[in-house]
This record gives sequence, structure tokens and C-alpha cells, in this order.
Amino acid sequence: MLLKTLREIYDRYLADPASDPLLISLAGEAQRERFLRVKMIRDLSYRATPFVIEPAALDLIATVQSGVKLVEDFGPLLLEAPLPFDAVWMEFQEEVGGILTGSGVLIQKIAGKILVCSFHQSAGQPLIEPLLMLTVDAAAKLDMRADPFTAPRFISRYEGSQDEQISQFFGDAFPQTGWAILNAVGAMHLISAKGGPLDASDEPMFSRPERRRMEREGTLPVGVPPTVTKIRVNAQGRLHLQAIDDEEGGVGGARRRAHRVRGHYMRTAKGSSWRKAHVRGLGQVNETVRVIEGVGESQPSDQT
Repeated sequence: MLLKTLREIYDRYLADPASDPLLISLAGEAQRERFLRVKMIRDLSYRATPFVIEPAALDLIATVQSGVKLVEDFGPLLLEAPLPFDAVWMEFQEEVGGILTGSGVLIQKIAGKILVCSFHQSAGQPLIEPLLMLTVDAAAKLDMRADPFTAPRFISRYEGSQDEQISQFFGDAFPQTGWAILNAVGAMHLISAKGGPLDASDEPMFSRPERRRMEREGTLPVGVPPTVTKIRVNAQGRLHLQAIDDEEGGVGGARRRAHRVRGHYMRTAKGSSWRKAHVRGLGQVNETVRVIEGVGESQPSDQT
């Protein structure tokens, strides 16, 4: 579970700051700020009520239109999300380029504002800490900032002026965070909908052997939600997926709803940037070729 990985890593960083490779690369006040940032996220990860979106549920969520087209749409999307608790962790796994990748979103609502950040980890790879920190105020205005500790090493890989580098960074970093947010918010809407296609059921966060080991070691968290909520497809959801399979020509149609998106401009908090051509959605791209023939046109004659 990605949440457990996050907690273990951040617990270690706080207990032994020298084990944090980002902190030791900093100096003076920046080290203290990094330490406080890690503590803030670690504490939030323990307060947040955890949810896990099962694979079939993720497939279903991907088939439901969100209406989000611009970065600015995420402000209202998050403000109107039916958060079941003031702090929520939502995670899921999917195949990206044939590699199993886990994503998790931390969402906290406090004093009318919403804070959001996301984590990602591909199989066998280190945890990718938040590159962006998003806040939404009571007026649904979105503020998106690059994390001052994790983002610089990515920004430096781009060419051009500093403004051009930052613009390219936002253009590449936000889609991954945005996709995770769309799945998290989509799951919340669907489990709260009456007669909806998804159900939520609680399971123990720790197995019995894991809990006994943590009790012996004195590492069992106190006051932490003891369960994790699994989001699964119910009977209505299975009917929905079956209908999509029929539309798409076979089993797995929901997962084939990935499609190619041409390059386009997008507006960000830093201004306009170019989003390069990419694949949006889950699974393999359904390479469908549509041929449109003219109607009522005269056919070429064999006579000369």
C-alpha cells in the first residue's frame, strides 16, 4: 500500500534527518523548512482517512466524464467534491507504459480552504514526492506552486530561460497530479451517489501479524484510522462496464478508452504553456480509424 510506504519513509526522515537526501543537500534555514514540510505531510498522512480504489473501479471512473478542460476547472472541482472527511488519502494502481504505478492523493479541507498534493511510485522505483502543492480558497480560486525542495532538480532538466523552464515543468508535472485528482474526486462522487456504481467497505489497515509486530516494536500508530476503505464495483457498476465492453467490441473495453490527444496550449498559474501530444486515459489506445464517405456524390465514370 502506497500510504504505508509514504509513512515509513517520512517517519525515517524525521527520526534521522541525515537519511533525507533532499534535506542534506540544503543549508541553513532551508533545512529547517524541508524538515517542517516533511513533518506536515507525515502528520497529515496519519490523520487522513485512507481509501483504495480497486482496479475495476478505476476503469469505471475513467469512463465517467468530469467536465474538466482547463487547469482553472480544478478549483471548483475540488471545492465541490463530496469529501467524506476533512482529511482524505485516496490511492490506486494502474499500468503506465507496461509498468505498474501507484498514485496517491492527500486532500485536506481546513478553514474553508483545500490543500492537495500527490505521490507516485512505479514498481521497483523510488517514491516520487509531491512536485506541486495545490490550494483552493473559498472562492474556488486555484493556486498551484512548485515544491521548493522536489521541483528544482526537474526544472533544471529543461532548456531555455528560467520562465520557459518553469512553464515546461508545469506543463509536464500537472497532468500526472491532475489525473490523480480526477480519479480521487470521481470516486468520491460515485460512492456518495444514491444507487451509484461503486460501493465502499472497510477492511483492517494492518494484518494481524503486522499489528502484533508493530505492537512489539512499539511502532503501532496511536489515534490513526484502524481501517482502510476499499472502493469496489457493485452490480450497477458491472452492468455499466459490460455496456462499455459491448460498445467497444469485447471484454476490457473500459480499459481501452485511452485515446490520443494532440498537442495544445493550456493555461496554468504561471501563464500559457504547451502540452505536448500524449495519451489520455487508461490502458492501450484503441486505434480506431473512421472513414467518412460522401453521400449522394456522383461516381467517377469509366467513359472518357
